[in-house]
Amino acid sequence: MFFDNVFSMFLGLTSLTKEKVEELTNVLVEKGDMQREEARKVATKILEKGKEEREEYVSGLQQRMETIKDKVVTKDDLLRIESKIDEILKAIQKEGNS
Repeated sequence: MFFDNVFSMFLGLTSLTKEKVEELTNVLVEKGDMQREEARKVATKILEKGKEEREEYVSGLQQRMETIKDKVVTKDDLLRIESKIDEILKAIQKEGNS
């Protein structure tokens, strides 16, 4: 059925805005390929699926960011390392002058 083909085609598209989905379904209704109520249901399903996929993507991205956060060297980390190196160099120079 045409409805199933249209629905399947748009399931993976998460960037469609409500306006674009409504525009598409209006065209399908005007062409007679779909009834108004069926078009409304399709639009609702497409938008819900898009929202779910966006939420899953954001959640996955947040999890990946948490995973790599501990592996990234920050500016503060570098400043602490530089400070320690400076202390070690001063200690070595002090011992060499003694």
